[in-house]
Amino acid sequence: MFKNYYLLVVAFLSLHMTGCNQAETEQLAVQSETKQEVKSDVSAAIEQAIVNKDFRLLHSKGRRIVVPGLEQLELSLVQSQCGLKPMIKSGDVMKTTEQRQQQKAAYAFAKQFNQAVYQQCLASLKQ
Repeated sequence: MFKNYYLLVVAFLSLHMTGCNQAETEQLAVQSETKQEVKSDVSAAIEQAIVNKDFRLLHSKGRRIVVPGLEQLELSLVQSQCGLKPMIKSGDVMKTTEQRQQQKAAYAFAKQFNQAVYQQCLASLKQ
């Protein structure tokens, strides 16, 4: 009796762990695809900014302006050098997990964009 119970528990745990591993693998694959899409979107946005010579940096809308990727710099300096434009659908009030995920993705995009465009902005100021 105890042996059957033990085998049943071991079988359940092994199936459960296999299911968890598959779910984690699928989730990692989706995250990887999302990161690839963000990278290609960022590259396209950077190229477009260079072509248009629009070196304004993205900032979050909310009670406090944040320039992702350039938080360590003085806001007034960045604004006077390059200019700022708000990120679409950004803010500091999030009610759902989906909104938090969207905010994280928008921040990652803006961070990569701002770091690359800021370098272009500084280079254009030297000319």
